[in-house]
Amino acid sequence: MKKNLLVFVLFITAFLAAYLFVSSSDIFDDSPKKKIKTSGAKETLELWSFERAYPNDDIPSDAYTRAYEYSLSHFAKELKELNAADEWKQIGPHNIGGRTNAVAFNPQNSNTIFAGSASGGLWKSYTAGVGPMAWEFVETGFPVLGVSSISFIPNDSLTFYIGTGEVYNYQNALGGIAVRTTRGSYGIGILKTTDGGLTWTKSLDWSYNQQRGVQDVEVDQLNPTTVWAATTEGVYKSTDAGAAWNLSLNYLMAVDVEINPQNSDIVFATLGNLSSPNHGIYRTVDGGMNWTKLTNGLPASFGGKALLSIHWNNPQIVYVSIGNGFSSNAGTWLCKTTNGGDSWTIVNTTDYSTYQGWFSHFVAVHPVDPNLVLTAGVDVFKSTDGGANLVRKSDWAAWYFGITPPGGPEGPPNYSHADHHAFVFHPDFPDVVYFGNDGGVFRTLDFGETFEGCNGGYQSTQFYAKFTSSESDSLIAIGGMQDNATAIYLGTVAWKRVIGGDGCMTAIHPTNNNIMYGSSQNLSLRRTTNQGNNWTSISPPGSSPTAFVAPFVLSPSSPAILYAGRDKVFRSTNQGSNWSVTNNNQSLDGNPTIAMAISYSNAAKVYVSTAPVNSRARIFVTTDSGTTYSDITGDLPDRYPKNFAVDPNNDNNVYVVFSGFGTPHVYKSTNSGANWTDITGDLPDVPTSAIVVDSDYPQYIYVGNDIGVYVSTNSGATWNIFMEGIEDAAMVIDLSISPVNRKIRAVTHGRGVFERSLLEPSAVGTGMEIVLEEFRLEQNYPNPFNPATSIIYQIPYAGYITLKIYDALGREVTTLVNEQKPAGKHEVIFDASSAAGGLSSGVYFYTIETPFFNRTKKMIFTK
Repeated sequence: MKKNLLVFVLFITAFLAAYLFVSSSDIFDDSPKKKIKTSGAKETLELWSFERAYPNDDIPSDAYTRAYEYSLSHFAKELKELNAADEWKQIGPHNIGGRTNAVAFNPQNSNTIFAGSASGGLWKSYTAGVGPMAWEFVETGFPVLGVSSISFIPNDSLTFYIGTGEVYNYQNALGGIAVRTTRGSYGIGILKTTDGGLTWTKSLDWSYNQQRGVQDVEVDQLNPTTVWAATTEGVYKSTDAGAAWNLSLNYLMAVDVEINPQNSDIVFATLGNLSSPNHGIYRTVDGGMNWTKLTNGLPASFGGKALLSIHWNNPQIVYVSIGNGFSSNAGTWLCKTTNGGDSWTIVNTTDYSTYQGWFSHFVAVHPVDPNLVLTAGVDVFKSTDGGANLVRKSDWAAWYFGITPPGGPEGPPNYSHADHHAFVFHPDFPDVVYFGNDGGVFRTLDFGETFEGCNGGYQSTQFYAKFTSSESDSLIAIGGMQDNATAIYLGTVAWKRVIGGDGCMTAIHPTNNNIMYGSSQNLSLRRTTNQGNNWTSISPPGSSPTAFVAPFVLSPSSPAILYAGRDKVFRSTNQGSNWSVTNNNQSLDGNPTIAMAISYSNAAKVYVSTAPVNSRARIFVTTDSGTTYSDITGDLPDRYPKNFAVDPNNDNNVYVVFSGFGTPHVYKSTNSGANWTDITGDLPDVPTSAIVVDSDYPQYIYVGNDIGVYVSTNSGATWNIFMEGIEDAAMVIDLSISPVNRKIRAVTHGRGVFERSLLEPSAVGTGMEIVLEEFRLEQNYPNPFNPATSIIYQIPYAGYITLKIYDALGREVTTLVNEQKPAGKHEVIFDASSAAGGLSSGVYFYTIETPFFNRTKKMIFTK
């Protein structure tokens, strides 16, 4: 039995401003037992939209896809002879999963599972999510960020569909300036694969209609050429395996669709969210020709969303979880029918969805025993009497701080991360249920009595700006993550989790790596003097309008000095122990600050930008420690100014990048902002969040945007794409340079952190060959083959390697390599005629695994 529920991709990089509601997530003080959990999901989604749509109500429908396609074609034609030393490689975290929308089993091999991340694409595991490197990224060839649902053809491990994109307030159900269209990623509709995920085609093509979103996709298990989809436009149906789609239920904001497993003419759908029109539970008994809104015994109205669960053995029994909104004590209804939906009973009003009723909750009825029920919102609850009584079983706040091993316990047996979005039952063991939540993939082996994480290698965390790399140690860095606290990188893929809450901006003392700074939402600022073992609160005073991810900077030249911003800018001269307000206690322009940068050599010189809440965004500079500020906005575009880069060698040279669409995104000033020059050039028109300058070669500038990373080697005169190793697209929220080993780190919102070498002048424009120092798995040759083929792989340093062959069902055929190997390029021959029992013609897969890298490729054996 399969259930894939709508969820989401929470992305934030801005502010909440004057109408910010409450804090976002998991807030801890220095006593971990004292905890508060409140909702910021709605605010962060609104800000994601607001930042990209501004000054319009929503993102342009086709701009992102056109920019992605332009980038691929343009930079392929305009190759500029960049011979990089390596490609991007993952550096983690591999022990902290990110927000997950969907989980699904291969119907013919339950060891193979897929997960849909919120903004990090599709992932696959051959070990049911167990182990330190359980997961690998699935390339689709499209800019797939959020995967909302996954649905397999029955008895077919190769053919399945994924739905993409998340939208919660389509066409402004609530309206108003404070509540904008709410979305969390770009979607492209529905994709289909017929070879287990190696290649993909567009099924429902919304590439150029990205204001829309697909919330749920379900294949008819009795007639697999019939596929249903719940979307922002309504409920769609395909009768030809996704080749064509027809709108069956023409009401906005369809959230969930469920098919009667014994009579597929009977289909249920739920519509509505954030009080959208026509919300309710609907049913068709004639395959979608006619729909009826079900009302008997159900709540007359609700402000959140509703999610269904049909009992597999007796589909007359259906449960629905209904959430009421986004405020505390909003209300939740667990409803049940025993006559196929003709009448319903509200069996429980325990408020398990709470303030996430619009966003993250579900109900799951046991496939065998209809009295066994799991419900989940922030935490997981269990009923043994058909929902009449619900007992809380999980504790979202029980996670372990410090370093947990990838694939190891992330908390005690009662820990499942907060904000549950999706579930799927194990096809063979009904007590085994997998969850998707804000901490990745979790599971219960005993139907909700205990829980465990399944996130080894699932690099899907959503980082925010500002990520910090140590100036003196290449193995130390720190960054904040959505709903997953702050994490310290210590040279391995197992990162150290600290602080709590939504991790936000960070800093590291330039000469003492024990002194670090971290923050959570709304400028809750902290300092550690022992590399994160203990933290002291040093938040600036005040409660004036403050960005959700509020800015602060540490002076590299005088590291006792910090600046931090609400709508006013504060300054500390003793590492945050005390603060004074700058600018004569006046706001810069009435808006909250969103970005800051400080001169590398002059602690009195700071650049600050504000968000366009009460008026258009502006940029300021102070050269006297904040006594006065100069407005240097000039003719810069009216968009969100997201990030600065100050030339480390000359603080008169400053760069700024802008979010949004329809204007240039990268500007440079050589006179501290008195004049600005547009150096966007041929970069794609997408929201741009990151920029950094190489201090050794300041003409080398790196930019990160919602597609990936780009580089200029001539101060912005020309640009080249710099994406090798980061498959498809990635929302790059920050870029950070590690000067000791001359590496650059791409910090993404959904794909964790990647690292590669900075460009060197000798490698640019010479056409010279440079030895690649990277992991690589090449395509086998010949392919197709009979009976033997060569597989070549490369490893940059000695390590233990396994190379295995799998059949199309994910079953292991043979192990080709399972031993320590020296650095370098290696070749192994696979002879199909020597495989045990002989092999039949067909598709096979070969997978390389190391502690830091895994990759799968397809090959074809023909007799």
